[in-house]
Amino acid sequence: MASHLKEQLAFEEFLSQLSSVFVNVKPIEVDSRIKSALQSIAKFLNIDRTGFGEVTSEGLLILQSYELPGLSPMPRVILEQEFPVYMSLIQRGEVFRMPEDLPPEASRELDYCSSTGLLSNLTIPLKSMGRVVGGFSLELYRRRVPWPEELVHRLCLVGEIFSNAIERKRTDIELRSREASLSNAHDELRQLAAKLLHAQEEERRRIAREMHDDWTQRLALLGIDVARLSNESEIPARMREPLLAMQSELVRLAEDVHALSRQLHPSILDDLGLVEALRSECSCFSRRERIAVEYVAIGGDHELPKEISLCIYRVAQEALRNIAKHAAVAEAKVSLQVSPSRLLLRVEDKGIGFDSESMRSQPGLGLSSMIERVRLIGAELTVLTSPGCGTVLKVLITIDGSTR
Repeated sequence: MASHLKEQLAFEEFLSQLSSVFVNVKPIEVDSRIKSALQSIAKFLNIDRTGFGEVTSEGLLILQSYELPGLSPMPRVILEQEFPVYMSLIQRGEVFRMPEDLPPEASRELDYCSSTGLLSNLTIPLKSMGRVVGGFSLELYRRRVPWPEELVHRLCLVGEIFSNAIERKRTDIELRSREASLSNAHDELRQLAAKLLHAQEEERRRIAREMHDDWTQRLALLGIDVARLSNESEIPARMREPLLAMQSELVRLAEDVHALSRQLHPSILDDLGLVEALRSECSCFSRRERIAVEYVAIGGDHELPKEISLCIYRVAQEALRNIAKHAAVAEAKVSLQVSPSRLLLRVEDKGIGFDSESMRSQPGLGLSSMIERVRLIGAELTVLTSPGCGTVLKVLITIDGSTR
């Protein structure tokens, strides 16, 4: 009696230690921990071979096993077509013993026990969410044991520990897989966004070139023809004033087309660089929107890559457009600081501002475009704002040798 109680206490302590090992086990360590646990169980209970497997469409895939020296390892896969009765017993989800619980029709399983010298086997199906997911088996080749219910109950607890660990591992794998899929989807979307932005810039460049080289020239020629016509002596005096008005309107239209062409693709950016292109944009914006813009530029930009210059220009252009649409102000400020190691663009106003939280959760098309442009050049965009306190937009990029 005392010996039996001592054995119970020893096994309870063993289970407690085993459980503590698996409480906070990392998913990557589950397999090695189970293998170590199988060895400990085999030594503690004097078992010849132990194994742990996962149910698959083909059968039982043995994930980990331990056997005494001299015994062959468990087969890698216990195929359902080779041992149909064994697999059906596992699928029922009830603990069974071999050969005692094998029905007469289990000829293949009985032959296996006879040919391998298997005297006693206990198999514990493992469940997760009410579904059989695997099996935990203990085998003896040197002696038979009755597998008392009390021991079976404790071994079922071991099986639950294994099941929970494997489920955490499977969940972690699925989570990582979904995260990887989501990351790949984000990368693909970003690549698509980059291609769309590039295609947009190319189309803008083409249209701007056509407007500058064709439309503005044709408007200029048309203006010259109208001026010449208004000076013809045969033209009635009453027609001269409308012709002069038409000439003035053609001049303004040509200027508007030229301005639109410059907004689509600023050739000044290619010719004179970012500092002067922003100066010109601020000046044109002030005239067009009746908003005074203070422009401050510190440092040169002659060595800036074209993609950086174009990005900063577009962000500043969009920021000014947002000021005109939403800020309700009469003045704004644009500053550009360029040094050999970094570039900082700052666009600010003292207008009505907006809720920054709603901006982060649901950014508009303009802000989304700015964020994507800035990301593509490896820069950082910050928007500081709150209702009634104006808005400050900053773009910071670190410039190194590889950037130039």
